[in-house]
Amino acid sequence: MNLDYDDLKRMHSGVSKQERDKILRGFIKRVDATLALHKHVPLNRFSLKCMDDVGPAPVIGWITNVLKRRVSEMVLDISSCWAWPMSAAIVGCETMVQEFWESCSVSSTSLNRLTFRFRQMFLDNHKSVSFDTPNLLYLEYSDVIADKYPKANFDSLVEARLDLQMTHDQIHEAKFAGDDLSTHEGLVGNATVFFMGICNVKALYLSDSTLEPMPVFNNLIKLTVKTDRHVGWESLTTLLKNSPNLETLVFEGLLHRDGMKCQSDECLCKPWEVEDIPTCLSSSPVKILKILKFGDIYEDEDMDRMMEQVEYFLETMPNLEQLIIHYETSIDEDVEEVLSQFQMVPREGLTNCQIQVISDNIHLSSI
Repeated sequence: MNLDYDDLKRMHSGVSKQERDKILRGFIKRVDATLALHKHVPLNRFSLKCMDDVGPAPVIGWITNVLKRRVSEMVLDISSCWAWPMSAAIVGCETMVQEFWESCSVSSTSLNRLTFRFRQMFLDNHKSVSFDTPNLLYLEYSDVIADKYPKANFDSLVEARLDLQMTHDQIHEAKFAGDDLSTHEGLVGNATVFFMGICNVKALYLSDSTLEPMPVFNNLIKLTVKTDRHVGWESLTTLLKNSPNLETLVFEGLLHRDGMKCQSDECLCKPWEVEDIPTCLSSSPVKILKILKFGDIYEDEDMDRMMEQVEYFLETMPNLEQLIIHYETSIDEDVEEVLSQFQMVPREGLTNCQIQVISDNIHLSSI
C-alpha cells in the first residue's frame, strides 16, 4: 500500500486564509483517518509534503506510525519557519526519537528508500539530525541548514543524491571574507561525519553547493556533479582522488568559478599557462565521461572555456573509453563541428576513446 499526501496546494495564490485553515483541518483529519483505517495493511511507501503550520504533533505522530509499520520508502518534504519542539509522549517511541527540529533520530531496519527535504528559515535551537537505517539503499537528502549535518549509518547505501544548501546569511559568510569579494570559504559547517556515513555508496549525485572535502569512497563507481559558474572545483579534485574505482563521471554543466587554484593541481580545469602542471586526471580510472548541458552558456567566451575543458579531459584521462556530450543546440552544423574538433585532440599513449555528440536533432559518433 502507498500513501501520498501533499498539503502544499494550500499555499497557491488565490486561496484565502479561511479556505487554507479549512483545507488544513481536512488534511490532518484525512491523514489520521487513512492511517487508522488501514492500520493492519502492509505499508510500502509514505510520502508527506507539508508546510510549517500543520504543526509538529500530527507530523511526528504520522512518521512514528509508519515507521512502526516497517514502511520501506519514506518521502518527507517539509517547509518550516520555526523550531519544532516535541511532546514528551513521543520520546519513548522505539523507532523514532525526535525533537523537531532541535534533534531528530530516525531508526529503522525496514526502510530502504528515504527522501528528506527540509527548508527552515530560522535556525535557533537547531541541532543535528541522525539516521540509523543500516538497510537503506537509496537516499535523497536536501537541507538548507548548512551549519549542522546529520550523523548517519547507511551501511548498505547504493545511491545518494545530496543537496546541502545555505541560507542567505551563510552564503554571505561562506563566499565573502571581509571586503575581499574574491575569497571563497566553501560550505559553512563540517559535513565530514555525514559523508563518512555514506562512504559505501556506489552512485553519488552532488549539487553544486555540496562540493566539500570528502572521505574515501572505495565503492563509488558513478559520480554526477552539478556545476555552477560561481562555485569552484577545488573539492572535486580531492573527491576524485578519493574514488579509486570510479568508472563513470557525469558533469551537469561544465562551468565553474575561476580562482588562483585553477593554476595548480588543486583544480580540474585546464591550466591558464602552458606549463606541465600535475593533475589527478592523469591517474583517473574513469572510463565513461558524460557532459550534460554542453552549450548552456551565459557569455560567448563560456563556449570556448567548455571546449578547452573537454579537450583537457581528452588529453589527460588515460583510461577514457567513451565521451558522451549532450549539446544544447538546434543547429546540426554545430554538432558536427564540435565532434570534428574533439576527434583531432591527440591521445598519444592513451586508451582509444569513442566520442558521441548528441542534440535534440542529431546523434553523431566518432565510430
